[in-house]
Amino acid sequence: MAQFYLQEAYRYYSRWGSEAKLKDLVSNYSHLLLQTATITTPEVATMTTGSANLGAIDFESFMQASQAISGEIVLSKLVNKLLKIAIQNAGAQKGCLVLVESDNLEIVATGKFSGNDVDVSVLLSEPVQISTAVPARILNYVWRTQKGLVIEDARCETKFASEPYIENHQLKSVLCAPIVDRGQVIGLLYLENNLAPGMFNPARLEVVKLLASQAATSIENARLVGDLEAANHKLEDYSRDLEDKVREKTRELQANNQHLTHTLQALQQTQAQLIQTEKMSSLGQLVGGIAHEINNPIGFIFTNLTYVKEYAEQLLELTHAYRENYPHPAPEIEELIENIELDYIEEDFPNVIKSMRGGADRIRSIVLSLRNFSRLDESELKEVNIHEGIESTLLILQHRQKSKGIQTIEEYAKLPLVECYTGQLNQALMNILSNAIDALEMAFPTEGGAAIAPNSAPPTIKISTYLVSDSRIAISIADNGQGMTEEVRAKMFDPFFTTKPIGKGTGLGLSIAYSIIEKHGGTLRCISELNKGTELIVEIPVKQSQF
Repeated sequence: MAQFYLQEAYRYYSRWGSEAKLKDLVSNYSHLLLQTATITTPEVATMTTGSANLGAIDFESFMQASQAISGEIVLSKLVNKLLKIAIQNAGAQKGCLVLVESDNLEIVATGKFSGNDVDVSVLLSEPVQISTAVPARILNYVWRTQKGLVIEDARCETKFASEPYIENHQLKSVLCAPIVDRGQVIGLLYLENNLAPGMFNPARLEVVKLLASQAATSIENARLVGDLEAANHKLEDYSRDLEDKVREKTRELQANNQHLTHTLQALQQTQAQLIQTEKMSSLGQLVGGIAHEINNPIGFIFTNLTYVKEYAEQLLELTHAYRENYPHPAPEIEELIENIELDYIEEDFPNVIKSMRGGADRIRSIVLSLRNFSRLDESELKEVNIHEGIESTLLILQHRQKSKGIQTIEEYAKLPLVECYTGQLNQALMNILSNAIDALEMAFPTEGGAAIAPNSAPPTIKISTYLVSDSRIAISIADNGQGMTEEVRAKMFDPFFTTKPIGKGTGLGLSIAYSIIEKHGGTLRCISELNKGTELIVEIPVKQSQF
């Protein structure tokens, strides 16, 4: 009985890792811990047909083996060491380690004594019930009873003799020990020796059980470490997947946001352009109506001025003839001639007629310009004189130029008629010219209605036209304002971008002009340097079919 309790104490001290107590037990009670005779304990079932005396155990080697097992936390390495030590210490030819996985027995390692060493193969897991490498009945018996088993000659043991593995291999000596942790069988150590019957005895079983007791905690710890590592790897995988998904989703959201932003800007620009086009169309209709209403009276004035001139010349001729023939008129007539200053009238009347005709010509040219500008509502392509469009636009903006003292220099080349959407192109030119006037207003502040030039040159807009090639023409609109930085120049055609104070501009003028010119197959580019003015160059094809 004392031997049984000593063995139990050894087992639990081994599980707890109390090396000092283990050494003390081995030193003082080695004769009781392991005896060479057959031992019968409550946990050992012994089936014998003979006996063998294998001699005493090397406890120093056993302690080293125990420490090697307890110090390993990697399951594959632990399985390798445990099986190798069990085969070596028990004197087995071969063996296997079986673990309980999901209420099934799984072979996780097999070992075979070869030469002076044991070759161990660690498996992924092989179910015992389908394996041909082990006697399944013996393993299930030990698992079910939770008792170690020693069979001296399996061929003669009626309970297991019909086992196919035993019949096929003519199995002789068998040892199988449960690996128990907290009252539960977590695995089995199976060993066999086919050299002769009786190669194992209960003493050897106790050695294996002690190793199994030490290994139980290590196996559970290794499993926990393995599960933790697997969980960490899984968590890392989840984390990486999550990061990838977050990045992908972020990219999608950014792309969608960018697309929505561009769509919104396009809608806002289109809406603003439609409003602007509607305004310009209404203005064109109004101007066209006014021009039409003025044109008829101007026609009468022109026609009547011709007759007025003839009548005036005839009256003056008659007056001159009368004075020559009657040099001494009656006193009443003499007084009247003096009162009305007839001499001055004869001299000034032709000038008055000439002045009236000049004014009528001016009105007529204004009406013509207004009629040209009123083409804003025309939607079809037409061949037009580009210079007429420029002049019409300048006429509309003339009041702004005069109020700021802005001079206009026009250098027109001989250009062919250009096929375009007249109203749209006039709108683009108006936006560009308005922007140039705005720039000059900022560069040349006014005082009392007159521009104060920062240098000797007055505020000036220079408009030039020229042929780029036989199929393309260009319009240059340059001002001597402040110019702009590279950063501003890079954004100047963006919708809603403006450098003007709040309420002074929508930031759509140049953007709309850019769109209109682009629609005509042309380009709008900017040349500007800070403090040196700005030049905008419009280039469009002569024929729309050429782009």
